[in-house]
Amino acid sequence: MDAVDLTDLLVLGHLPMVGISYQGREKDEEYRARFSRPGEMRRVIDSAVGAGIRKFATSAPGFTSLASIHLEALRQLVDDGHDISLIPCIGVPIKVGDTMVNVFRRWRTYVAAERGLHPGVEERVLNDPILNFREGWKRGLPASRPYDEEDFERLTIDWEQVEEDLEHFVDLPVSHMEPGSETDFLTMAGRFDLIGELVDRIRGHGYRGVLLGVHHAGVTIPRLDEELEGPDGYVTPLNPLGVMMFPTKASAEKAVRSTEKAVYAIKSLAGGRVEPARAFTYAFSFDVEGCMIGAASVAEVEEDFKAALEVLQGLVPRGR
Repeated sequence: MDAVDLTDLLVLGHLPMVGISYQGREKDEEYRARFSRPGEMRRVIDSAVGAGIRKFATSAPGFTSLASIHLEALRQLVDDGHDISLIPCIGVPIKVGDTMVNVFRRWRTYVAAERGLHPGVEERVLNDPILNFREGWKRGLPASRPYDEEDFERLTIDWEQVEEDLEHFVDLPVSHMEPGSETDFLTMAGRFDLIGELVDRIRGHGYRGVLLGVHHAGVTIPRLDEELEGPDGYVTPLNPLGVMMFPTKASAEKAVRSTEKAVYAIKSLAGGRVEPARAFTYAFSFDVEGCMIGAASVAEVEEDFKAALEVLQGLVPRGR
Protein backbone atom coordinates (compact mmCIF):
# COMPACT_ATOMS: atom_id res chain seq x y z
CA MET A 1 0.00 0.00 0.00
CA ASP A 2 1.51 3.34 -0.97
CA ALA A 3 1.06 6.87 0.39
CA VAL A 4 -1.63 7.74 -2.17
CA ASP A 5 -3.75 4.82 -1.00
CA LEU A 6 -3.19 5.78 2.63
CA THR A 7 -4.87 9.14 2.10
CA ASP A 8 -8.14 7.23 1.68
CA LEU A 9 -8.03 6.70 5.44
CA LEU A 10 -7.99 10.44 6.13
CA VAL A 11 -10.95 12.82 6.22
CA LEU A 12 -10.76 16.59 6.64
CA GLY A 13 -13.06 17.46 9.54
CA HIS A 14 -15.08 20.65 9.50
CA LEU A 15 -15.78 21.73 13.08
CA PRO A 16 -12.99 24.34 13.39
CA MET A 17 -14.13 25.90 10.10
CA VAL A 18 -17.69 26.27 11.39
CA GLY A 19 -16.54 27.86 14.64
CA ILE A 20 -16.18 24.95 17.07
CA SER A 21 -12.78 24.60 18.75
CA TYR A 22 -13.47 22.54 21.90
CA GLN A 23 -11.06 24.98 23.54
CA GLY A 24 -13.37 27.69 24.84
CA ARG A 25 -15.50 30.62 23.77
CA GLU A 26 -12.54 32.87 22.93
CA LYS A 27 -11.09 30.32 20.51
CA ASP A 28 -14.53 29.70 19.00
CA GLU A 29 -14.88 33.42 18.35
CA GLU A 30 -11.41 33.51 16.80
CA TYR A 31 -12.41 30.72 14.43
CA ARG A 32 -15.72 32.35 13.57
CA ALA A 33 -14.00 35.63 12.75
CA ARG A 34 -11.33 33.88 10.67
CA PHE A 35 -13.68 31.77 8.61
CA SER A 36 -16.19 34.55 8.08
CA ARG A 37 -13.60 36.15 5.80
CA PRO A 38 -14.00 35.27 2.11
CA GLY A 39 -11.70 32.53 0.93
CA GLU A 40 -10.41 31.36 4.33
CA MET A 41 -12.28 28.07 4.29
CA ARG A 42 -11.28 27.39 0.72
CA ARG A 43 -7.60 27.95 1.57
CA VAL A 44 -7.73 25.28 4.27
CA ILE A 45 -9.73 22.91 2.06
CA ASP A 46 -7.39 23.46 -0.91
CA SER A 47 -4.38 22.67 1.27
CA ALA A 48 -5.97 19.34 2.16
CA VAL A 49 -6.67 18.63 -1.52
CA GLY A 50 -3.02 19.43 -2.24
CA ALA A 51 -2.04 16.84 0.38
CA GLY A 52 -4.07 14.21 -1.47
CA ILE A 53 -7.16 14.28 0.75
CA ARG A 54 -10.36 13.41 -1.09
CA LYS A 55 -12.83 12.90 1.79
CA PHE A 56 -14.47 15.77 3.65
CA ALA A 57 -16.83 15.94 6.62
CA THR A 58 -19.55 18.58 6.59
CA SER A 59 -22.93 19.33 8.16
CA ALA A 60 -26.37 20.69 7.36
CA PRO A 61 -26.45 24.47 6.78
CA GLY A 62 -28.36 25.15 10.00
CA PHE A 63 -25.74 23.59 12.27
CA THR A 64 -23.85 26.86 12.92
CA SER A 65 -23.77 30.30 11.33
CA LEU A 66 -20.79 29.20 9.20
CA ALA A 67 -22.05 25.78 8.15
CA SER A 68 -23.69 27.03 4.95
CA ILE A 69 -20.46 28.79 3.93
CA HIS A 70 -18.51 25.57 4.49
CA LEU A 71 -20.94 23.51 2.45
CA GLU A 72 -20.81 26.06 -0.35
CA ALA A 73 -16.99 25.87 -0.37
CA LEU A 74 -17.20 22.11 -0.84
CA ARG A 75 -19.82 22.55 -3.55
CA GLN A 76 -17.44 24.88 -5.38
CA LEU A 77 -14.72 22.24 -5.08
CA VAL A 78 -17.02 19.73 -6.79
CA ASP A 79 -17.97 22.28 -9.45
CA ASP A 80 -14.27 22.87 -10.11
CA GLY A 81 -13.97 19.20 -11.07
CA HIS A 82 -12.29 17.73 -8.01
CA ASP A 83 -13.00 14.05 -7.37
CA ILE A 84 -14.03 14.15 -3.72
CA SER A 85 -16.62 12.57 -1.46
CA LEU A 86 -18.50 13.97 1.51
CA ILE A 87 -19.60 12.59 4.87
CA PRO A 88 -22.32 14.98 6.08
CA CYS A 89 -23.48 14.88 9.70
CA ILE A 90 -27.11 15.71 10.42
CA GLY A 91 -28.64 16.13 13.84
CA VAL A 92 -31.43 13.81 14.92
CA PRO A 93 -34.23 16.08 16.19
CA ILE A 94 -35.80 13.91 18.89
CA LYS A 95 -38.96 14.93 20.69
CA VAL A 96 -40.83 13.71 23.74
CA GLY A 97 -44.34 14.32 22.56
CA ASP A 98 -44.23 17.84 21.12
CA THR A 99 -41.16 18.99 23.08
CA MET A 100 -37.56 18.72 21.87
CA VAL A 101 -35.35 16.51 24.03
CA ASN A 102 -33.30 18.67 26.40
CA VAL A 103 -29.54 18.17 26.08
CA PHE A 104 -28.91 18.26 29.85
CA ARG A 105 -31.68 15.77 30.56
CA ARG A 106 -30.43 13.56 27.72
CA TRP A 107 -26.94 13.38 29.20
CA ARG A 108 -28.33 12.96 32.69
CA THR A 109 -30.25 9.96 31.37
CA TYR A 110 -27.03 8.42 30.04
CA VAL A 111 -25.44 8.79 33.46
CA ALA A 112 -28.44 7.27 35.22
CA ALA A 113 -28.46 4.28 32.87
CA GLU A 114 -24.71 3.61 32.92
CA ARG A 115 -23.60 4.21 36.48
CA GLY A 116 -24.84 0.83 37.72
CA LEU A 117 -22.11 -1.00 35.82
CA HIS A 118 -19.74 1.96 35.56
CA PRO A 119 -19.82 3.86 38.88
CA GLY A 120 -17.37 6.54 37.73
CA VAL A 121 -19.29 7.57 34.64
CA GLU A 122 -21.00 10.56 36.29
CA GLU A 123 -17.66 12.10 37.23
CA ARG A 124 -16.23 11.35 33.79
CA VAL A 125 -19.16 13.02 32.04
CA LEU A 126 -19.19 15.99 34.40
CA ASN A 127 -15.45 16.60 34.00
CA ASP A 128 -14.95 15.73 30.35
CA PRO A 129 -12.90 18.63 28.89
CA ILE A 130 -14.98 18.88 25.73
CA LEU A 131 -18.37 18.60 27.40
CA ASN A 132 -17.26 21.29 29.86
CA PHE A 133 -17.34 23.88 27.10
CA ARG A 134 -21.12 23.56 26.90
CA GLU A 135 -22.67 26.59 28.52
CA GLY A 136 -23.58 25.88 32.15
CA TRP A 137 -22.49 22.25 31.96
CA LYS A 138 -21.46 21.70 35.58
CA ARG A 139 -24.59 23.42 36.88
CA GLY A 140 -27.11 22.15 34.36
CA LEU A 141 -26.19 18.48 34.31
CA PRO A 142 -26.50 17.69 38.06
CA ALA A 143 -29.70 19.75 38.30
CA SER A 144 -31.42 17.88 35.48
CA ARG A 145 -33.87 15.02 35.80
CA PRO A 146 -33.31 11.95 33.61
CA TYR A 147 -35.98 10.83 31.18
CA ASP A 148 -37.86 7.68 32.17
CA GLU A 149 -39.52 4.71 30.48
CA GLU A 150 -42.75 6.60 29.96
CA ASP A 151 -40.81 9.32 28.14
CA PHE A 152 -39.05 6.71 26.00
CA GLU A 153 -42.40 5.42 24.77
CA ARG A 154 -43.37 8.94 23.66
CA LEU A 155 -40.19 9.61 21.67
CA THR A 156 -40.62 10.78 18.09
CA ILE A 157 -38.35 12.28 15.45
CA ASP A 158 -39.10 15.49 13.58
CA TRP A 159 -39.09 13.83 10.17
CA GLU A 160 -39.80 17.07 8.36
CA GLN A 161 -36.51 18.51 9.67
CA VAL A 162 -34.63 15.33 8.78
CA GLU A 163 -36.00 15.41 5.23
CA GLU A 164 -35.07 19.06 4.89
CA ASP A 165 -31.50 18.39 6.04
CA LEU A 166 -31.10 15.43 3.70
CA GLU A 167 -32.21 17.49 0.70
CA HIS A 168 -29.20 19.79 1.03
CA PHE A 169 -26.85 17.05 -0.19
CA VAL A 170 -28.78 15.20 -2.90
CA ASP A 171 -26.72 16.71 -5.75
CA LEU A 172 -23.36 16.20 -4.03
CA PRO A 173 -20.98 13.19 -3.97
CA VAL A 174 -21.92 11.74 -0.58
CA SER A 175 -20.23 8.49 0.41
CA HIS A 176 -21.95 8.18 3.79
CA MET A 177 -24.57 10.12 5.70
CA GLU A 178 -23.99 10.40 9.45
CA PRO A 179 -26.92 10.90 11.81
CA GLY A 180 -25.45 12.49 14.93
CA SER A 181 -24.84 11.06 18.37
CA GLU A 182 -28.46 11.45 19.41
CA THR A 183 -28.54 7.82 18.27
CA ASP A 184 -26.95 7.03 21.66
CA PHE A 185 -30.15 8.24 23.29
CA LEU A 186 -32.44 6.28 20.99
CA THR A 187 -30.35 3.16 21.60
CA MET A 188 -30.43 3.58 25.37
CA ALA A 189 -34.21 4.09 25.17
CA GLY A 190 -34.58 0.92 23.13
CA ARG A 191 -36.13 2.81 20.22
CA PHE A 192 -34.49 0.79 17.48
CA ASP A 193 -37.65 1.28 15.45
CA LEU A 194 -36.87 4.99 15.13
CA ILE A 195 -33.22 4.36 14.27
CA GLY A 196 -34.29 1.81 11.65
CA GLU A 197 -36.74 4.24 10.11
CA LEU A 198 -34.05 6.94 10.09
CA VAL A 199 -31.67 4.64 8.21
CA ASP A 200 -34.43 3.69 5.76
CA ARG A 201 -35.28 7.33 5.06
CA ILE A 202 -31.63 8.15 4.43
CA ARG A 203 -31.31 5.30 1.96
CA GLY A 204 -34.62 6.33 0.43
CA HIS A 205 -32.99 9.62 -0.56
CA GLY A 206 -30.38 7.67 -2.51
CA TYR A 207 -27.51 7.82 -0.01
CA ARG A 208 -25.77 4.45 -0.15
CA GLY A 209 -23.88 4.58 3.15
CA VAL A 210 -25.05 5.27 6.71
CA LEU A 211 -22.73 5.78 9.69
CA LEU A 212 -24.21 6.42 13.13
CA GLY A 213 -22.57 9.03 15.35
CA VAL A 214 -21.79 7.52 18.76
CA HIS A 215 -20.30 9.00 21.94
CA HIS A 216 -21.20 6.07 24.22
CA ALA A 217 -19.48 3.41 22.15
CA GLY A 218 -19.03 1.04 25.06
CA VAL A 219 -22.77 0.47 25.36
CA THR A 220 -24.25 1.76 22.10
CA ILE A 221 -22.17 -0.17 19.56
CA PRO A 222 -22.77 -3.64 21.07
CA ARG A 223 -26.52 -3.02 21.30
CA LEU A 224 -26.78 -1.68 17.77
CA ASP A 225 -24.70 -4.56 16.42
CA GLU A 226 -27.16 -6.93 18.06
CA GLU A 227 -30.38 -5.14 17.13
CA LEU A 228 -29.86 -3.52 13.70
CA GLU A 229 -28.35 -4.67 10.43
CA GLY A 230 -29.10 -1.44 8.56
CA PRO A 231 -26.22 0.91 9.51
CA ASP A 232 -22.86 0.41 7.78
CA GLY A 233 -20.83 1.54 10.75
CA TYR A 234 -20.08 4.16 13.35
CA VAL A 235 -18.36 7.51 13.85
CA THR A 236 -16.94 7.68 17.36
CA PRO A 237 -14.22 9.36 19.44
CA LEU A 238 -10.88 7.57 19.72
CA ASN A 239 -8.05 9.31 21.54
CA PRO A 240 -5.44 8.26 24.12
CA LEU A 241 -6.95 10.52 26.81
CA GLY A 242 -10.36 8.86 26.62
CA VAL A 243 -12.05 12.23 25.98
CA MET A 244 -15.70 11.74 24.95
CA MET A 245 -15.26 7.95 25.11
CA PHE A 246 -18.10 6.67 27.30
CA PRO A 247 -19.03 5.08 29.60
CA THR A 248 -15.33 4.21 29.99
CA LYS A 249 -12.32 4.35 27.71
CA ALA A 250 -11.82 0.60 28.07
CA SER A 251 -15.42 -0.26 27.18
CA ALA A 252 -15.32 2.03 24.12
CA GLU A 253 -12.06 0.44 22.98
CA LYS A 254 -13.51 -3.05 23.38
CA ALA A 255 -16.62 -2.13 21.40
CA VAL A 256 -14.61 -0.66 18.53
CA ARG A 257 -12.35 -3.70 18.38
CA SER A 258 -15.30 -6.12 18.55
CA THR A 259 -17.62 -4.68 15.90
CA GLU A 260 -17.48 -6.06 12.38
CA LYS A 261 -18.85 -2.82 10.97
CA ALA A 262 -16.83 0.13 9.73
CA VAL A 263 -15.58 2.64 12.30
CA TYR A 264 -14.43 6.20 11.62
CA ALA A 265 -12.46 7.86 14.41
CA ILE A 266 -13.18 11.42 15.52
CA LYS A 267 -11.71 13.68 18.20
CA SER A 268 -8.39 11.85 17.92
CA LEU A 269 -6.57 15.05 18.88
CA ALA A 270 -9.04 15.51 21.78
CA GLY A 271 -9.70 19.11 20.75
CA GLY A 272 -6.00 19.95 20.43
CA ARG A 273 -4.98 18.25 23.69
CA VAL A 274 -2.92 15.43 22.16
CA GLU A 275 0.23 15.74 20.06
CA PRO A 276 -0.51 14.54 16.48
CA ALA A 277 1.89 11.59 16.28
CA ARG A 278 0.60 10.19 19.57
CA ALA A 279 -3.02 10.81 18.55
CA PHE A 280 -2.78 8.99 15.25
CA THR A 281 -0.63 6.16 16.57
CA TYR A 282 -3.47 5.46 19.00
CA ALA A 283 -6.34 5.92 16.52
CA PHE A 284 -4.78 3.70 13.87
CA SER A 285 -3.98 0.97 16.37
CA PHE A 286 -7.66 0.14 15.76
CA ASP A 287 -8.73 -1.23 12.38
CA VAL A 288 -10.61 1.95 11.49
CA GLU A 289 -11.86 2.82 8.03
CA GLY A 290 -10.86 6.43 8.47
CA CYS A 291 -9.98 9.25 10.81
CA MET A 292 -11.67 12.66 10.66
CA ILE A 293 -9.14 15.38 11.40
CA GLY A 294 -10.28 18.96 12.01
CA ALA A 295 -7.93 21.80 11.09
CA ALA A 296 -8.19 25.56 11.55
CA SER A 297 -5.34 26.64 9.26
CA VAL A 298 -3.15 25.57 6.37
CA ALA A 299 -0.33 25.01 8.88
CA GLU A 300 -2.50 22.63 10.93
CA VAL A 301 -3.46 20.70 7.80
CA GLU A 302 0.19 20.30 6.88
CA GLU A 303 1.24 19.25 10.38
CA ASP A 304 -1.63 16.93 11.20
CA PHE A 305 -1.97 15.13 7.88
CA LYS A 306 1.79 14.71 7.57
CA ALA A 307 1.83 13.13 11.04
CA ALA A 308 -1.11 10.87 10.18
CA LEU A 309 0.52 9.66 6.96
CA GLU A 310 3.82 9.00 8.73
CA VAL A 311 2.00 6.88 11.31
CA LEU A 312 0.13 4.98 8.60
CA GLN A 313 3.29 4.37 6.59
CA GLY A 314 4.80 2.83 9.69
CA LEU A 315 1.85 0.45 9.97
CA VAL A 316 1.98 -0.88 6.39
CA PRO A 317 1.01 -3.56 5.52
CA ARG A 318 -2.41 -3.29 7.23
CA GLY A 319 -3.94 -6.37 5.58
CA ARG A 320 -6.65 -4.46 3.75
